[in-house]
Amino acid sequence: MQIEGFEFEPPPGFRTEEATIAYRMGLPGSGPGPSVIIQSKLAQAGATLADLAKETLAELGQTIPHLKNASQAELKFADGGVGTLFSYTFNAQTGELRQYFALRLDKGRLCMITLTVPTQKLTESSARTFISAIASVKPR
Repeated sequence: MQIEGFEFEPPPGFRTEEATIAYRMGLPGSGPGPSVIIQSKLAQAGATLADLAKETLAELGQTIPHLKNASQAELKFADGGVGTLFSYTFNAQTGELRQYFALRLDKGRLCMITLTVPTQKLTESSARTFISAIASVKPR
């Protein structure tokens, strides 16, 4: 397994259960900038995308107070797969943020992509670019 400058060989018989990778745009110390977190984990046995979307929506509503401009839509991935995309705005200590939270289920694994951007740095063009990046996620 390779993770940004490191390689790891797990002991025989071990498998990946969950993996998280985070990316940030901009130089360190340059203030809040766009970030993306991608997480892959085993989904609950028998769970459907609709089940997972419903659970996620309930969790978002409980953990992020005062969501604004919230929406939920089907997301078509570049390889033809289908997922769910939640979009919403909220206030944080660093200012107002827009977040895109996508779910993709494939062969019992759930991929969650969270892309966050300060609203003052968000344009229609950058939003399309960010959603296209989210839609590039595909099973391996």
